[in-house]
Amino acid sequence: MDKPIRPLVLTWAALMLLLAATAGIALLRLGWLNTAISMGIALAKALLVAIVFMRLKRAPALVRLAAVSGAVTLALLFGLALTDYATRTELKAPFQQPSTVPPRFGSR
Repeated sequence: MDKPIRPLVLTWAALMLLLAATAGIALLRLGWLNTAISMGIALAKALLVAIVFMRLKRAPALVRLAAVSGAVTLALLFGLALTDYATRTELKAPFQQPSTVPPRFGSR
């Protein structure tokens, strides 16, 4: 195999294996663990794409810094959204019997 193509093919094979793992884990009934495992697999896929296809391993420091700052900003936004969701109280509306609406538009 040609030298520059080999890492790409190996990465593709790893991504296909992770895809199969994601599809397989979706068929298992693990409760909340399904989501946690799927998120871990998705993180591994994202890291593979970032390191190999975006060439962050050999990128200049400024490009790496931009990638890390984007990831940190995304993590911060997710954290703030999770904090907002976790601290909200559930306000239950009082039950009301639905009223019957009379038919309109030519019906009798």
